[in-house]
Parts: sequence; structure tokens; C-alpha cells
Amino acid sequence: MDQLKLMILPSESATRLVARDRSGTILLKATLPPQPWHIRALPRLLEGLGSFAPLHAALVVRAQAPAFANRLYPDWFIDFGGDSYDLQIIGSRRHERSEWWRR
Repeated sequence: MDQLKLMILPSESATRLVARDRSGTILLKATLPPQPWHIRALPRLLEGLGSFAPLHAALVVRAQAPAFANRLYPDWFIDFGGDSYDLQIIGSRRHERSEWWRR
């Protein structure tokens, strides 16, 4: 596996994760609580997944409800990745999400 792409979709009721490889095959689907128990939960998850393959992650922020993303990851504005992953912030429109998957 040469690359893993992970979309993080926070909402009021849950945080959904969907990971695909370069060919588009879904490798991981998960539904997690809307707010993590630990403040570093998301960075740790990304670091772990990035240990298997280069990880490109996108945190989807809905324009009408950005607080869900902020609750999930309060420090998102200062952390756009590390040695094992990169993190982008994208909008929730279908076009933006589709375009990100294709990159």
C-alpha cells in the first residue's frame, strides 16, 4: 500500500471515519463518539494509521456547524500533520469532498 486517505466527518451525534487506498478501495470505516475522551485522541489515531502507510487526512468542517470539528480536535488550527500524516481542512460540500478523494 503506497498511500492511505482518511476522511474525518464530525457531527452532533458521531464522528465517522472512512479510509481508502489509492485505487479507491475502502479499507476502514468507523463510527466513533462525537467528542473524544482525550484531547489527543485524533492526533494519536492519525499517527498510528500513518505508521502503516503515508496518511493524508481531511477534517470535514461544515460551514453551518464548525463547532463539531472544534470539539473533536480543539487544536486543529495549529496542527496540520507530523512525521506520519498530513491533515487538511476541507468543506462539507460534495464537490469539495470528491475533489479531495481524487487528489
